[in-house]
Amino acid sequence: MTKKGILLLKTTTPEQIKILENIAPNYQFYDGFSKEPSNIPLDNVEIIYGWSALGNTVLQDPSCNLKWVQLHTAGVDYVDLNAMKEKNIILTNSSGIHGRVIAESVFGMLLSYIRGIGQSIKDQSLKKWRFPNHFMKLENSTMMIVGAGRIGVEVAQVAKAFHMKTIGVNRTGKAVEHMDVIIKQSEVRDYIPEADVVVNILPLTDQTTYFFNKSVFSRMKRSAVFINVGRGKSVNTKELIESLDEGKLAFAALDVFETEPLPEDSPLWEREDVLITPHISGLLPGYDDKAIAIFEENLKAFVEGKNMNNVINYEWNY
Repeated sequence: MTKKGILLLKTTTPEQIKILENIAPNYQFYDGFSKEPSNIPLDNVEIIYGWSALGNTVLQDPSCNLKWVQLHTAGVDYVDLNAMKEKNIILTNSSGIHGRVIAESVFGMLLSYIRGIGQSIKDQSLKKWRFPNHFMKLENSTMMIVGAGRIGVEVAQVAKAFHMKTIGVNRTGKAVEHMDVIIKQSEVRDYIPEADVVVNILPLTDQTTYFFNKSVFSRMKRSAVFINVGRGKSVNTKELIESLDEGKLAFAALDVFETEPLPEDSPLWEREDVLITPHISGLLPGYDDKAIAIFEENLKAFVEGKNMNNVINYEWNY
């Protein structure tokens, strides 16, 4: 009997493959990097780890027998979710790895602005001694965390260390650790005038595309800071720029963008009231090891017929 296949679309070491083979001895492992697609029996692939154009080839094959895809990332918006849903394919992600380092990035961006550090870095290269024209302290200020999932909880925990008030936003309004107040997404416009800092960590769905637009920015404090470490297309960039021009908010720190890399002709590059980082907030040493550990745990559950972790709900697309 021919073994079902597991297609590896992320780099794995021989030691890691050995562990996977011990977990799933009845499966044949295919290295999606070293072999041409023509050498891999696509109709034999039941599980994929990672994603690439080859994954799309498997998904679209008329004889597709794919049962489960484990992504190497937390975001899932780059895969064909409709096709996966139609074919009843289980989709899991690597959520939970990035929380602490993204929280560190959020506060690095925030402190760079409110303590004048970013300006001082620029002035140092010019040998210019200048005091910033704005200062803000975090103690007793309010942070709204839009996307109160695992990453949002990490951000809130750090915020509490700075003695900040936290407003968490999620889909249901269900209570979340380290949040003083929790609200539903539909209530953001009502509560956002209270926020000194707004952090976007939303996943990208039909409901969150351009969630942050002029109608939301117009409700913010004129002194407020907006930070995006979620998804680029959850923010209408044109309307963000217009809102900055009109003084609806004071500053934006952006790690993700509608188009990446950010085009050289983007007006964002020239702005003093915008901090740009190149989608690095989730980077951390040993990421691949942490991601494959999630795959190993889920693979064991899959072969044993048990529930897996980080299963994507196709109704919400996260």
